[in-house]
Amino acid sequence: MEQIINSQAIKELFSKSGDVLVRPIKINQNNVTFHIFCVDGLINSQLTDEAILQSLTTDKFIKDFTTERAVMDYLLSGGAYHVFTKEETDYQLLLKYVLSGMVAFLFDGEQKAIVYDIRMFEKRSISEPTEEGVIKGAKDAFIEVMRINTALIRRRIRSEYLVVESLSAGKVSKTDMSLCYISNIANMDTVNKIRDKIQAIDIDNISTPAFIEEYLIENKKSLFPQIMYTQRPDRISANLSDGRIALVVDGIPFVYLLPCQLVMLMQSPEDYANHFIVGSALRVLRYLAMIVTLFLPAFYIAATTYQNQLLPVQLALSTQAAKQNVPFSSSTEVMGLLLSFEILIEAGLRLPKTVGTAMSILGGIVVGQAAVTANIVSPLVVVIVSLAGIAGFIVPNQDLSSGIRVTRFIFAFLASIGGFLGVTVGLIILITHLCSMDNYGVAYMSPFVDIDESNHKDTLFRFPIKYFRKRTGKIVPENRVKQK
Repeated sequence: MEQIINSQAIKELFSKSGDVLVRPIKINQNNVTFHIFCVDGLINSQLTDEAILQSLTTDKFIKDFTTERAVMDYLLSGGAYHVFTKEETDYQLLLKYVLSGMVAFLFDGEQKAIVYDIRMFEKRSISEPTEEGVIKGAKDAFIEVMRINTALIRRRIRSEYLVVESLSAGKVSKTDMSLCYISNIANMDTVNKIRDKIQAIDIDNISTPAFIEEYLIENKKSLFPQIMYTQRPDRISANLSDGRIALVVDGIPFVYLLPCQLVMLMQSPEDYANHFIVGSALRVLRYLAMIVTLFLPAFYIAATTYQNQLLPVQLALSTQAAKQNVPFSSSTEVMGLLLSFEILIEAGLRLPKTVGTAMSILGGIVVGQAAVTANIVSPLVVVIVSLAGIAGFIVPNQDLSSGIRVTRFIFAFLASIGGFLGVTVGLIILITHLCSMDNYGVAYMSPFVDIDESNHKDTLFRFPIKYFRKRTGKIVPENRVKQK
């Protein structure tokens, strides 16, 4: 049965909630009365009192109205005293609006309400990005308030084709979201697919970012991230103009980007802030670091355990001399140190920031040196694991870095079982897996697995800006020209 808007029913619904206010307001001597319905702490009380309630008491026209309908028509046609005003007849929508911070005037006789958007949240100020800082570039970052985040995007893209579409998810939390795209550039089939996935979310509460990500990604068993997040409004703006779609979620201080490819996760805003040769060199360094962190521990295990003849003579002799007094195998040493490295990282994250940083550095030095002195591990293994660990931190995207760290363990395990044969099998499976992944109609390894020349100029190398003439054809089937 459809519920009607009635102040008494709402009073009973929130009778045990002290922060929800439902009280009558008498307008004039003609006994025209409405009820104000709001949540204390979410509204701007000063603006409500001064701009609306005080204006109603001093308005000389409103005193002559004798019916609720006349008062509503007057408020909606010019006497609303606030720019964001609308009439609402849907009971569930009214509850959603008020519980998200709006103010409603309930007219019981009409079974309708007038809603004013006078929200006020305690929020932190816009600050510098903590994960994606650049020397030459904007210093603002997204915060937890969705409408401020959409304003930061709108500030950079002043096109009339920029669409900020309102959605929500969560049966209990009713989390607000905004789907952002440029309508004359983005592929509307992809937009519709993402919208359908969001509307199909059937869960009580959207409490963490992982809840959104698991519903949006298409290959849920993959360790590699298929949705990109960023704290930077300028990065979102650049990707929107390339035809991608952004998802802003209320309460999350970053914005998602779709579709996502591996090359996006290996790029940094610093690439475009520097000279194109410097940016290209930094990108090559990241790809080399990714190879080192993935394969160096596995290579050491395979070379010292199964294929010693592949090492130069002097290196093989020095390796064997360093392992002479160590009672464990190479695979045990490497796996043990990799596990210790992960434990130190987690401990540093859980402790207070100042203590965690000092503990991570001190713990790494003390534990490593003590293990070498006690002949538990060889010095070369400490060097190998340290290089692999540091190289993993060069990857710009934290989700990709986490996936690589887990994959590093898998390669080390395969190397301990089958040497270079095991590593080769793992590499074949990894490449097959990455090349088979599809993200909203775009290959995850694009453009390395297709022949779209326009996208090759911004992958492993960053070409000069004058060469960025077209958008990626797989993402934007039409309106591909960026510059002439």
